[in-house]
Amino acid sequence: MKRKSRWLALGSCLALLVFAAAVSMAADVEPKAGQSVGNFKFPAPTSDQDAKYLGLAKAAEFTIKDVKAPYILVEQFNTTCPHCMAQAPIMNQLFDKVQQDAALKDKVKFLGLAQGNDANAVKMWKMFQKIQFPQIADSKSAWGDAVNFHPYPVSYLVDKSGKILWVHIGTFESADEALKEIKKLAK
Repeated sequence: MKRKSRWLALGSCLALLVFAAAVSMAADVEPKAGQSVGNFKFPAPTSDQDAKYLGLAKAAEFTIKDVKAPYILVEQFNTTCPHCMAQAPIMNQLFDKVQQDAALKDKVKFLGLAQGNDANAVKMWKMFQKIQFPQIADSKSAWGDAVNFHPYPVSYLVDKSGKILWVHIGTFESADEALKEIKKLAK
């Protein structure tokens, strides 16, 4: 009887393992250029200054079409992620390079979406990392749901129609690496 119980337990564990692997493989799929998030509705920016940068009348929920620029660079991150912490200074450098480029400055707006974080965590992150562009709490990971991908950091260049033009998963080697890709696409 003991032998039969062991086989039954082993079989159950194996079935559970196969099921868990299948579910995890089906859950998140790496986003690709050409994929669309439609007219995604973002949570409200944390300040009127951030809303102004995006071209919004006030700090309230907004959509991709509300942003006053043809392109948005969306950075999917989490305030406790070590890779995101390493990416933050590179994103700051990239933001500075875009702001200094007359051809890109008004074409590309930056936006950080803190997956699974609340507004207080995002305020602390922005202050600690000295981020100059809007950082928004996405406590329910709505963006991750929209792109069907929840890991971070991930950078997306999105156009006004919600089409993803470029995706970079993980940290950049340098701000220049990302700038080169943005320049190719933001015309």
